[in-house]
Amino acid sequence: MDLWGRRLSAPLLVSCMTGGVGEAGPVNRALATAAQRHGIAVGLGSGRVLLEDHRTLGTFAVRDAAPDVMLLANLGAVQLHGYTAADCARLVEACEADALVLHLNAVQEAVQSTMGDHDRQDTRFGGLLERIADVCAELTTPVVVKEVGFGMAPEDVTALAAAGVAGVDVAGAGGTNWARVEGSRDEAAGALAAAFGDWGWPTATCVAHARAALDAAGSRAVLVGSGGLRDGVDACKVLCLGADVAGMGRGLLRAGAAGPQAATAAVGVLVEQLRVATWAVGAAGAGDLTSRRLTGATTAAAPP
Repeated sequence: MDLWGRRLSAPLLVSCMTGGVGEAGPVNRALATAAQRHGIAVGLGSGRVLLEDHRTLGTFAVRDAAPDVMLLANLGAVQLHGYTAADCARLVEACEADALVLHLNAVQEAVQSTMGDHDRQDTRFGGLLERIADVCAELTTPVVVKEVGFGMAPEDVTALAAAGVAGVDVAGAGGTNWARVEGSRDEAAGALAAAFGDWGWPTATCVAHARAALDAAGSRAVLVGSGGLRDGVDACKVLCLGADVAGMGRGLLRAGAAGPQAATAAVGVLVEQLRVATWAVGAAGAGDLTSRRLTGATTAAAPP
């Protein structure tokens, strides 16, 4: 499939995960190497630290290892209260990225706000839709808005489509729970986060509703289905539910930490799983995966 000017051999995305710390550089490079080998897209972790300190560029600089892949830079949407579209363009340029992801992480930021070293301005999610629209209008690169593991309501998908986004990533519940991750760093935050262990919209529900919302709006925005996907069969399911691309995170992060060879092998297995699953449900290819094919897949991620 073609995605914003890049050719994907499989409709798969290594979700935005890490950057800015010393360990992130080798992980991102390993995942980018794997993405290049198998022709899939890859996202980088939040680039806020890069905007603040250019010396961290090495942890994001992977283009030389992946010259042909769809590469996505990433910034917290709430940071648009402090950064402009020009700053976003600077981040994209520094990462040599093809697109910008703006992530919505309200619950994570709310948990972080209980920690003494956290900027409480990061919970100012009001007014962001207008700022996102401004970035979409001013950037020459596509803008994607994603959640971080709690899912996205169809009303938000509709509003983002109207704002001009090129893609939405629903990132539903079922994968990494960032409230609990932040809670593990601090006792008070942990007590708050404990109540949000099962918070959010399930991925299958998000994908189905987002597909309906985009179609109703007549939007051509790309729909990414992510959140708890474990293998190529789960990827097949979200594609059947209406996603254009399936995003994978935690499992590939472990492979990336083990190095380029392990990452390349893990992505290769994922691509082959998706290929076999697509064939097994009787589809001619990924573009032929629709809801009627779900009866040929297992039920673990089937729609409610």
